[in-house]
Amino acid sequence: MRGGLRKALFVTLLVAAGGFLVALFPALFGLVDLEQGIDGWALASLAGLAAGIAGLWIMLTLLDGHFDQLVRLHGAVLGAGVRGGTLPDSWNQGGGKPDELHRLAGAIAAVLARDRADDRRVDARLSAILGAIGEPILVVTQTGLVSLTNARATALLGQDRLRLGGSLFAILDREALIEASAAAHAAGAPVERILPGVSGDTYATRIAPLAEPDGLLLVFLSDAPGPMPSPVSGPVEHDMGLHDMPPAIPIAPDLPLTGLPAVSLDCETTGLDVAIDRVVSAAGIVMHGPRLYRHLAYDRLVNPGVPIPPSSTAIHGITDAMVADAPPVSQVLAELAELVRGRVIIGHNIAFDLAVLRNEASRHGVAWTDPPALCTALLFSFLYPRHRDLNMEAVAAMCGAEIEGRHTAFGDCLVTAEIFAGMLPLLAERGVTTLADAERIMAQPSIMRARQHEAGWHAGTDGKAGER
Repeated sequence: MRGGLRKALFVTLLVAAGGFLVALFPALFGLVDLEQGIDGWALASLAGLAAGIAGLWIMLTLLDGHFDQLVRLHGAVLGAGVRGGTLPDSWNQGGGKPDELHRLAGAIAAVLARDRADDRRVDARLSAILGAIGEPILVVTQTGLVSLTNARATALLGQDRLRLGGSLFAILDREALIEASAAAHAAGAPVERILPGVSGDTYATRIAPLAEPDGLLLVFLSDAPGPMPSPVSGPVEHDMGLHDMPPAIPIAPDLPLTGLPAVSLDCETTGLDVAIDRVVSAAGIVMHGPRLYRHLAYDRLVNPGVPIPPSSTAIHGITDAMVADAPPVSQVLAELAELVRGRVIIGHNIAFDLAVLRNEASRHGVAWTDPPALCTALLFSFLYPRHRDLNMEAVAAMCGAEIEGRHTAFGDCLVTAEIFAGMLPLLAERGVTTLADAERIMAQPSIMRARQHEAGWHAGTDGKAGER
């Protein structure tokens, strides 16, 4: 449809109308007499009828493809928040004349880019203001993640140790910093402390409590008399999103999907037989409805305790050498249990991952209870029952999700999160708005669900090899 849907529809409409006119003309004027056999007029009438039917079929095909594209664009726009305000590369128009949908996508992308540019201008002004401060300053979250640092703080604490999103507990003594934080919040005012570093050094520090964003402002003081030395030049780095935490909401059947506490989860394994194959990598990203909290992501290699087959390595790229020093699955199961507690798991064919984890827990004597889970493959099959290709790439394309890092646990988590975000408005249009609604449609008989049961992915079935 690169030449434009309107022109294509107009041409096919002319073809269809002309064909039917040619088909009707001989009959209207009595030029066809089938008792006399098939003559030229009869052949012309049949040809016209064929052309008319072909024109209608092409029109319907064009319209069907157009509405599929609209669905993709719809999902891409709604998933733009997950991608930081950008549309997938598939909507970037290449050569040739763009069609109507790509022009619309271009206009939407321009608006999103303008919003990001406005944000960058605000960030640049903030950086200039904070860069003029002479003292080394840091902002940290309540969990100790560095969300803002100026050049002087980086020079003081070491560029190799201090990084945005890193833990300040890797530089300063944890207990001393926690005590100072508690004192500052209790007083509702800054307190001064000598904070010991993990390397034996000490830092005279003023610690101020922050209410919004929740955290601490640390100003490193100079003990030297006289004026402060000139500030170290360099940008102020910050990511205030690190302060954001998902709200603590109990899971309930009537909970809206747009406010669902969730974790996008994925595992890479030694194979596809859930009864015998082992986990080699696990990852999860905390979500609240369509929103991602990337700083709360989990990503671990796992030592499976058995050799990884070359055929599996060819897919996910994980080798025996890479997992030689990785933690055992018993430790990872405990960490995953903590990650998913109070949250619904989101995954593409998530029954596979849960079956592998369930069997790993049984194999190693670890307590494990399957949390509530939503399968994006089953939800997609409800939305598009005629769409037979339910692999992640095909579903991502329909939901406007960008494929990055496919067949890595963390990459598949990101894709699945985008797919789920893009699905939410489509599900709402079909009346699926709550957790109970989603669980109900997933339980409906379908070819996909039957295949999952046959592969042994659901509890109470025998595990055997299947397609993922």
